[in-house]
Amino acid sequence: MADDDSSFASTTSLELMHEDVEGQERARFGGQDSAAQSPSRASGMANESKTSIRKLGAAAVLVTALASVLVTVDTTASTPRVSSSRLESQTIPLAAPPRDLQVVIRRFMIWQSAQNTGDRLTRKWDGELQEDFPFSGPTVEISNEAGQIIEGFGGAFTEAAAMIFRKLSPDQKSRFLEDYFHLDGLGYVLGRTHINSCDFSIGSYSFDDTDGDVELKKFDTDLTRDKENLIPLIWAAQYMVRAQGRELKMLASPWSPPAWMKNQTWNPAAPTMDHSGSPCLKEGMESVWAKYMAKWVASYKAHGIPIWAMTVQNEPENNASWEACLFTADEEADFVAKHLGPVMRNEHPEVQIYAFDHNKDHVYEYATKVLNNKDDASQYLTGIAYHWYSGDGWDNLQKLQDELQHTGFKLLGSEATWEAYRWKKGTTLAKGDWSFGEGYAHDIIGDLNRGAVGWLDWNLILDEKGGPNHVNNVCDAAMQVNFTTKEVYRHPQFYYIGHFSKFFLPGSVHLGTTVHNSGAKPVGQRPYGVCTADDGIEATAVRRPNGQAGQVVLNCGDVQKEFKLKYTSLAAKLVIPAHGVQTFLFQEIMSI
Repeated sequence: MADDDSSFASTTSLELMHEDVEGQERARFGGQDSAAQSPSRASGMANESKTSIRKLGAAAVLVTALASVLVTVDTTASTPRVSSSRLESQTIPLAAPPRDLQVVIRRFMIWQSAQNTGDRLTRKWDGELQEDFPFSGPTVEISNEAGQIIEGFGGAFTEAAAMIFRKLSPDQKSRFLEDYFHLDGLGYVLGRTHINSCDFSIGSYSFDDTDGDVELKKFDTDLTRDKENLIPLIWAAQYMVRAQGRELKMLASPWSPPAWMKNQTWNPAAPTMDHSGSPCLKEGMESVWAKYMAKWVASYKAHGIPIWAMTVQNEPENNASWEACLFTADEEADFVAKHLGPVMRNEHPEVQIYAFDHNKDHVYEYATKVLNNKDDASQYLTGIAYHWYSGDGWDNLQKLQDELQHTGFKLLGSEATWEAYRWKKGTTLAKGDWSFGEGYAHDIIGDLNRGAVGWLDWNLILDEKGGPNHVNNVCDAAMQVNFTTKEVYRHPQFYYIGHFSKFFLPGSVHLGTTVHNSGAKPVGQRPYGVCTADDGIEATAVRRPNGQAGQVVLNCGDVQKEFKLKYTSLAAKLVIPAHGVQTFLFQEIMSI
């Protein structure tokens, strides 16, 4: 533990202090109460909005070198790993306490981000739980009711993000990788990427454009296009994650097959990957497309990038102006049961398959049709992926979770972002929009409380215009770059995601959380990401792999809120600022 935590020591009790991320957050994000830091380090990221250039250690330099040199690497070579007692302690099970000791959870640590303050994932004060007491206001109560196991959090590796990354200076590249993928940063362990191009590519492309090549003899197994930018970025992130004894789990999603596989009902004279007929695939192309996807997985694996999971189709109900492929629920179930499932089980049985991958307004209806398919598509599926663009949709998600919770099927939030039309007048590139961060936290809390095992942001980084995007479907991002001033900005989403990703570690178990007297009011249907005072106090919690409980509390209202935090038979009275979010980690104390 850090020196300034010595106040936890007691002559009347023995404490079981979990070695943790605490010292890292104080040094990196700025702890106002940390006397051990120099003033410049204490300010840290708390008072930053743009990236400062700093020197990093040898590991970060190696990561930058790996990302900067665009050459084929020897994927058979072993990846160096860093051994650290601090990191290992996060996964080592705790020994049972002596029989004459009683474990009591009393002390907790707090991290906070709040609008109109300098707090950005800032380590705040330490608190202590007391015997429970009467309280008429909002009460956040954590139970020991165990739910789903958390896979983690992350963002998308698109061609656009990779091109932006390539243009950064070496120091900015290192800082980017640390901020997202190091335990000192957000600790991302999930990544998503596209099979073939997507709208956040600079143009449509596939790895086999030869019309009629049903044997896929012309498939580019060298992945020439992706090796220009995308693969080097994944390698760099992968190196950073593996150096800490973790794995980067990559989720792959197709936007469109090659144009020659598709029904070109909208423009037969000029085949394109954009748009989609219905059905999307030409008759007889189902097996070819399934084999193509398996070949893509094999090619990535050959380049040292194992694929953890895949979705059947990105947004199967969206006939977009960019790359698209329409599947009804029955068509997707048929494709999985007869083509994709058998091929993947035979060639890549370790790869999980998620159905749907579209908005929550239809998640229940679509998912139940796929899972109840007469040809038993469910035998090949791990779960259901979904996006946030239709609004909260938690009634549908809860209904689906109620049916799936004893089946082993998982729910995964696979995409969220803020589209350009949601930018408000007066919002600046340097500061972003605070409500965008609140919207992310609101969605993550709601999803986790309804069974989600993970949550993925969209593009990791974009330019000042919200691109590049070949159909001008530009968006905001947690990081954006102003190439005129050569500055990288972190938007509020970055900090809000961090309140979960840094502390809700992979392997954590979700804990039941109830907010009594939350102050919430009926809100009806709203656009995605809206969070206001009408949502009251929101909260979610987990038990981490080391046995330590973690809690996030959110207030989207315009005034600070006093609330009671209740855990076991103990409680504390606390205050959360207006437009603020807090993360709590609880310490176990052994009393004689």
